[in-house]
Amino acid sequence: MKRPSFLPLSLLLVALLGAGCASTPAARKYVPVDSGNAFLWEVKDSRGGVAYLVGSIHMGKPGALALPAAMEAAFSKSEVLAVEVDTTRTDPNEMQKLVRELGTFPEGQSLSQRLDPSTRALLDRTATRLGISAQGLERLRPWLAGLLLNNLEFQAAGYQQGHGVDRAFLDRAHGIQKQVLELETADGQLRMLAGTPDKLQDLMLRDQLRREQGPAEIVEALTSAWKAGDADGMASLLLEGAKDTTYRPVYERVFFERNVQMTHKLEALLAEPRVHLVVVGAGHVVGPEGIVALLLKKGHTVRQLPRDTSP
Repeated sequence: MKRPSFLPLSLLLVALLGAGCASTPAARKYVPVDSGNAFLWEVKDSRGGVAYLVGSIHMGKPGALALPAAMEAAFSKSEVLAVEVDTTRTDPNEMQKLVRELGTFPEGQSLSQRLDPSTRALLDRTATRLGISAQGLERLRPWLAGLLLNNLEFQAAGYQQGHGVDRAFLDRAHGIQKQVLELETADGQLRMLAGTPDKLQDLMLRDQLRREQGPAEIVEALTSAWKAGDADGMASLLLEGAKDTTYRPVYERVFFERNVQMTHKLEALLAEPRVHLVVVGAGHVVGPEGIVALLLKKGHTVRQLPRDTSP
């Protein structure tokens, strides 16, 4: 059996950006409800500020996530693109160095020593299924082991970063020299995961490993919800686990705390005279604690836009 190597930077950042996409969607078969809308919201404040908010899927296959007319129009109308992290402008050598620094145990410590027995059993099962040696993961801290396994699965199923929604916007923005802003940083995302308490890292890994669906089924369901503009369906797919009090802290860390921070930053963008297109993971947009709900609670006007109509 082969030993896993460190992830290429691009794959690692996909995992960071789409951490929630690797968590546990509902076990029932998902049937999309076509809303007629794009996964796109227009946001206005009382002073006349305007922004457009897109929920992204970070991995895809060629052609699977074609941008609807409404998103194309919102991109054309916007003067600035804001994303979680601009993966095209991150120094791979610096990031790999930081990953090794933050994601590995010192000599004498190991992953199996830090895991709950139930998590360790799930880890062994997953490693066997993927054809890798669980022993080869022993130097990795739980958060990095989870990213590695997650990306091995999605990569094996043929899903790639270059065909995600956020990457499509980034490539276009850089191609025409549209300004790009980051709401977070790759360094900050790494440190957030590395700074997660050990017990919560264990719980994050267990939540990932306990899922019943394979990666192809998961991304197919997420893609269907995205194409249908089915915000409620997306929330049920990505955030169902938050209803379980055992796993609720995982969603607080990965989604809800970051939602609050990104909402504050989006409000600051609304105060500027320019129009922004904001692209974040779909799991951050939906649900009662998602960015759309937080903006509505703060008194902003938010509406989901029809997929075939220009803003």
